[in-house]
Amino acid sequence: MIRRALVADVDAIVTIVGEAQRALAEMGIDQWQDGYPSRDIILEDIAAGVGYVCALEGEVVGYAAIVLTGEEAYNQIKASDWNTANDYVVVHRLCVRGRVRRSGVAVELMRYAAALARQNSLTAFRIDTHRGNIRMLSMLDKLGFVPTGTIRYDSGERIAYDLDLSLSKTL
Repeated sequence: MIRRALVADVDAIVTIVGEAQRALAEMGIDQWQDGYPSRDIILEDIAAGVGYVCALEGEVVGYAAIVLTGEEAYNQIKASDWNTANDYVVVHRLCVRGRVRRSGVAVELMRYAAALARQNSLTAFRIDTHRGNIRMLSMLDKLGFVPTGTIRYDSGERIAYDLDLSLSKTL
C-alpha cells in the first residue's frame, strides 16, 4: 500500500535512507554520502505533502518524494532537449528497505507517481540519478525512461531522464 508519509513514519524512513546510503557506498558511489537526504529534508517533504511511503503488512519499506510542480535544477537542460512537455512529475529520494530491495517496491512507487501525474493532467515524468547507480539505471531503462542530459547539484552530476506517460506501456 502506498500512502502519504506521516511524521510518525520519519524514523522508519530515516532507517531506509541509511540502508540506501550504505548500499550506495558499497557500490563505490558518492551519491547520498554527505548526509543527504537528512531527517529535516524528509520532514520538509512530509510538511509539503510530497513524501510517500510504501507499507507492507503495516511496515514502511519504501520512500519517495513525488513532486508535481517540477524541479528547478532541470532548467539546466534546454526545454527543447527534453522529450516531454514542460509540466511533469518528478521523483526524488527514492529508496527501499534493504531486505525487500528488488521485490518491486521501487517500481510500485514509480507507478504511483505516474498515476498521480495522470490524475493531475501531467503526461511527463522526469527523474535523475548518479551515473554509477546501476540499480536505478537498470530500473529506469526497464521502465522506458530516456536519458536527456546532465544536471549538476552541489553534490555532483546526475543524469536526467524523462518518459512520456501518454506513450508508456510500463507506467
